[in-house]
Amino acid sequence: MIKELKPEIDGYVTTNAPGIQGEGIVMAQEAGADVVDMDQIQLHPTVHVQDGAASLITEGLRGDGAILVNQEGKRFFDEVSTRDKVSAAENEQTGGFAWLIVDQKMLDASNVIKGYVDKGWTVTGETAEDLATEMDVDPAALAETIETWNGYVAEKNDPDFGRTSFAEPLEGPYYALTVQPGIHHTMGGTKINSDAEVVDTAGNVIPGLFAAGEVTGGVHGANRLGGNAVADFNIFGRIAGQGAADYSEEVGELAAAA
Repeated sequence: MIKELKPEIDGYVTTNAPGIQGEGIVMAQEAGADVVDMDQIQLHPTVHVQDGAASLITEGLRGDGAILVNQEGKRFFDEVSTRDKVSAAENEQTGGFAWLIVDQKMLDASNVIKGYVDKGWTVTGETAEDLATEMDVDPAALAETIETWNGYVAEKNDPDFGRTSFAEPLEGPYYALTVQPGIHHTMGGTKINSDAEVVDTAGNVIPGLFAAGEVTGGVHGANRLGGNAVADFNIFGRIAGQGAADYSEEVGELAAAA
């Protein structure tokens, strides 16, 4: 479906389970459902690929102070910008990937980072130059990048890319792992109303057909936010479930009366 709807990202790695093939959308369309925003497919900028398997690297690390650098050892974008923009910026870098860099105090405060290290996904260095050697990037360039970034943290000002989220300066030992854009969420799907009822191409409700979550479209527009998606599937999931139960009961009562 991605190849048909958005061929420019066909072949990207994905954070989704292999069984997610869009059958629910096709099934609904066969019942007459209308669809919306089908070409709106979100890339996540920090996906790590190891031995052919893609794993989502939490974006909370960037919010906690991590930076992204390219193979030249330089920052290239506001790390905490929206997923689509950071992904696009990564695609323009050498090799189409970046290095996510954290430090020892971040690792000590995060079991998530410890898990990445334990799995062997990271390289490490006591100094920026040591880390650069492990990353196969220019040591002087990376050392300058980290020193410059730490200055921006101190001033709470990023004149290069306008980042406005700052935490603590990065201090060795350092850890880094490769990340790249991966297909993460599809904003498109079946069109629903506020009762989670699926509507057809004429705008009429399809009796007995309810939908919620990623099978639906029109809820997130062109750029989904994670917290909103959690609210989406919980709230519309409950509405859809209750609606389906009520519909089933009504049908049962009608069948009994007949």
